[in-house]
Amino acid sequence: MTDLASTLELSPARRRLAFYVLLLGSLLPSLNMFVVTIALPSIRDGLQATASETSLIVAGYSSAYAVFLVTGGRLGDLFGRRLMFVIGMTGFTLMSLLCGLAPTSAWLVTARILQGFTAAMMAPTVLASVRALFVDDEVNWALNIYGTGIGIAVAGGQFLGGMLVAADLWGLGWRATFLINVPMGLAAIVAALMLVPESGGQAKPRLDWGGVVLLSSALATLILPLTMGREQHWSAAIFVILAASPFLIAAFFWFERRLTRAGGMPILDISLLGIVSFRRGLAAAFLFFFTTPFYLFFSLYLQAGLGQSALEAGLAVLPYGVANFVGPMMATRSPARWRPYLFGTGMALEVAGYAGVALCAATQTGGPLLFTVLFIGGFGQGIAMPEMISVILGDVPRHNAGLAAGIMNSTLQIGAAISVAAIGSLFFAVLGDGTGPADYGTALGIAMGTQVVILTGSLLFGLAAASRPARLASQP
Repeated sequence: MTDLASTLELSPARRRLAFYVLLLGSLLPSLNMFVVTIALPSIRDGLQATASETSLIVAGYSSAYAVFLVTGGRLGDLFGRRLMFVIGMTGFTLMSLLCGLAPTSAWLVTARILQGFTAAMMAPTVLASVRALFVDDEVNWALNIYGTGIGIAVAGGQFLGGMLVAADLWGLGWRATFLINVPMGLAAIVAALMLVPESGGQAKPRLDWGGVVLLSSALATLILPLTMGREQHWSAAIFVILAASPFLIAAFFWFERRLTRAGGMPILDISLLGIVSFRRGLAAAFLFFFTTPFYLFFSLYLQAGLGQSALEAGLAVLPYGVANFVGPMMATRSPARWRPYLFGTGMALEVAGYAGVALCAATQTGGPLLFTVLFIGGFGQGIAMPEMISVILGDVPRHNAGLAAGIMNSTLQIGAAISVAAIGSLFFAVLGDGTGPADYGTALGIAMGTQVVILTGSLLFGLAAASRPARLASQP
């Protein structure tokens, strides 16, 4: 089935079951990210990973995921979304198995990068399939469920990671955080083949492989030097590789403009950047996901610095995750007159929460104060993120909404990858050879303070984007 009419011949119950199956493919990549961050100290110790390898376990996954999100969506348009979901889920399941069996840190980093590629093949199918599966109010129902699912991934992912490491099932330890994906992936593949109708496969866009290669190269020459520079003593080769990044970025934009003029379908539609709210919103989104290192380094602080178990670390961060889940639920129930102020309010709360965590880490303060600032930070992020998405996509013409959403998601993930590399380099530089609570507290405090400054920039860009009147949203 490839068109809306034939899809809607299915019963509502069948279509909802199909949506839940696809939703799992969208949530597994996010859930995997949060589960792994809690397990990272155990992974580092178990595989004797270096600081750069520890960062690459997260940044490599995020980079691959970011670069191929838009391409993954277009592959679904070209060959069929169910087909790409099944292929992506199969690859993700296989890579999860290889991650769980990794004998060395280099093996794990490689498998994580490949896992990011496969995740990008399946993740875009859920939102792309919403319009094919539902109409009218059903679409809003599906999007609300999608948003709630993301909140659950944040709230439960780190707790689940802590439980799996602490339980040490069959002596697997941290490996269980990857191997748990295998039965879920196999079940999703079977369910997709049985329940999900095919959609897409009619349009024949040409894939922008040149754009993918240039963007991948630009990211690699930016992220790898930032991640590995400290261990390589910032050698001349590191600076040469880093210096190539701006030229590759310029080449990428030149190639995309040239492809657009030739009537092709670039991975980045340059014309969208002419929409002021979209352009400023992307800048806000890029900086917004500089929050990603928080999960990684807060976990290291608790486990390596304070000597807590993985389960204790998962429980400690739970206030942040629960608040991240509650925030958007309360925002949707707020009066309409409050709507223009939600983004600014949410970002201000998030900045305040992160500043509080930085202070608690630097002074080694826990208890109720740490609980409170974690909740404030998560609550603010939960309010701000859906509002930021609304601002970014609000002025985009409907016919470009899917592409714009893909670009937005890629921007978020690129921000995540670069932030882990850059702030990770700062964290480990400050930590040096330190091993005690004060050493880790100082490193985390400085890293979080840096994030506060960057999130303030996200707030300013977001407010500038929101100040633009909606002019293009009504265009077909």
